[in-house]
Amino acid sequence: GCREMIELLPENDPVSALRFLLLEAVNREVSDIHIEPMDRDCRVRFRIGGDLSECFHFPQSLMKGLQVRIKVVAGMDIGESRRPQDGSFSRVFSGRLFDFRVSFLPTIYGESIVIRVLSGHIDFIEENRLGMTEEQAFLFRQVLANKSGLVLACGPTGSGKTSTLYAALRLVSTPKVKVISIEDPVEYHMAGVTQVEVNEKSGLTFAKGLRAVVRQDPDILMVGEIRDRETADIAIEAALTGHLVLSSLHTASVAAAAVRLQDMGIPAYLLASALSLVMAQRLVRDISSVEKKDIFITKEIQRKLFLPEAFIGKKGYQCVGDAPMKRRGIFEMLAMNDVEKKGIYEGKSEGELTELMQRLGHKTLKELAVDAMEKGEISMSEAAVVYENG
Repeated sequence: GCREMIELLPENDPVSALRFLLLEAVNREVSDIHIEPMDRDCRVRFRIGGDLSECFHFPQSLMKGLQVRIKVVAGMDIGESRRPQDGSFSRVFSGRLFDFRVSFLPTIYGESIVIRVLSGHIDFIEENRLGMTEEQAFLFRQVLANKSGLVLACGPTGSGKTSTLYAALRLVSTPKVKVISIEDPVEYHMAGVTQVEVNEKSGLTFAKGLRAVVRQDPDILMVGEIRDRETADIAIEAALTGHLVLSSLHTASVAAAAVRLQDMGIPAYLLASALSLVMAQRLVRDISSVEKKDIFITKEIQRKLFLPEAFIGKKGYQCVGDAPMKRRGIFEMLAMNDVEKKGIYEGKSEGELTELMQRLGHKTLKELAVDAMEKGEISMSEAAVVYENG
């Protein structure tokens, strides 16, 4: 539940207002704080577990002071309010270091502020609770053990790609190998990994940083995201010269990833040789351990809950009560064997690659979502979201 903020904050004290907001965010495990000016007042929304919820409203008289305070702590230009700005700062709460990334954007009512909260550690990596099936986890470890080739995690923003890459780094990082990552931003600090942060302002781009990183004699490279041709070229080249390269791509599916890299200008034959594993993933709420009742999905239920027609005749579950749920991934995984490599080498389209995968017996995200729903691991509505966007 969220409360009105007006009673909680002294209007003339932006310092304690900011401290209060950060503390609330940390205690509720918020990933992003949105501070938005509106026509009459300002509102604060928290993103928790992927969803935004409106938490506080406060008068505009406080907004000005709050903006200045945030700009000061985040090392921004307080005189500039017409251009977008970025900054960052750190704070310790109950003995743990938190990093905050700040983004200011001028809007018609004033500057909108988003603060990303980075906690410096991930529980589910520690326990390797990513949500892979046993076969998938085995395949994941097997590919990483080969110590060469390109491993890609794909999915939209907020689908947990970075977390999967960190889990991979945790599995491969030993004192015997040199592991270097180049990220934007560095979200979690990992012992034993040399982490480099992209800094566009000073000219340290993914491509430039990656060039320098390759000269540092690494065994394993992690590139936060492949965004352009230049980064893709260097990553592929490193994968072909005996390095294990881990990266992410902003595509919805495994088949789309191969096509996207070719659209960037990577020749199909190089891509086919370099790729060793492609994963597409989505984050879902895990209902395995909460109280729930099963429901047979009839046509009526399908219509009433706006579920995909494919769900008719299947078993779904509804949660009883509101126990907190942990989040986990659902993964579509494709290890590149000869047949798959041949498909890419021949420059097949996204549709043709998907067909090939199904012929080879690889499950798509859609199928995996239905499986997880029938097993009672995710709710019908979560399965529907993955199914619709799979």
